Amino acid sequence: MAQRGFTLIEVVVAIGLLAIVMTLVYGAFARSVDVTRDTAEASERMRQVQVITERLVDELSAAYWFADNGGRGRFEGSSDTAAGADTRRDRLVWTTFAHRRYVADRPESDVSQIEYRVEADPDGATGRLVREERSNVLSDAPWAVQTDDMAEGVTEFKLRYLAGADWVDAWEAKPRQGLPRAVEVTVGLAGVGRAPAERVRTVVALPLAGTR
Repeated sequence: MAQRGFTLIEVVVAIGLLAIVMTLVYGAFARSVDVTRDTAEASERMRQVQVITERLVDELSAAYWFADNGGRGRFEGSSDTAAGADTRRDRLVWTTFAHRRYVADRPESDVSQIEYRVEADPDGATGRLVREERSNVLSDAPWAVQTDDMAEGVTEFKLRYLAGADWVDAWEAKPRQGLPRAVEVTVGLAGVGRAPAERVRTVVALPLAGTR
């Protein structure tokens, strides 16, 4: 008995069903790839914020300033209030004991001068958080300067300083006013792709506050 072959209609229907199945499979795969990418981007943004805040905690908690320092110790925080409350791009320069030595036998001091600032992107909507460290600040040798980009897409870098019971937007250490009791740090990063924006706030106590 001869076997019956497929009719043209059956072939067309089968191809159509196969195309539908392949489209569904591809759509599910594409969505899975998008979710994986978005999760990775969100994790990277959160990691960046954590690295910034953890480093600021280490370096601010080791802040150093004395009136009799030959002008080499600094703690100066300025506020960019013109940018608005939610888009502040403040700047802070201070002396700290938190200098990291990467070469064990290199004659470096533990004291360095650190600056954090935001450099605006061309569109002005976001900026780059820049960290600049000057080592050998207590010696007569030329200062070694290292500049690093800590993060891109910065929407906010807001600093406030605890003076007594009040928070202020700017600070300059002087003989009658040493270090603030604490520094409040707020970092905001724009979202990337479908990853949401990140905003983290932390408060760092300064153990040497009040020392002059």
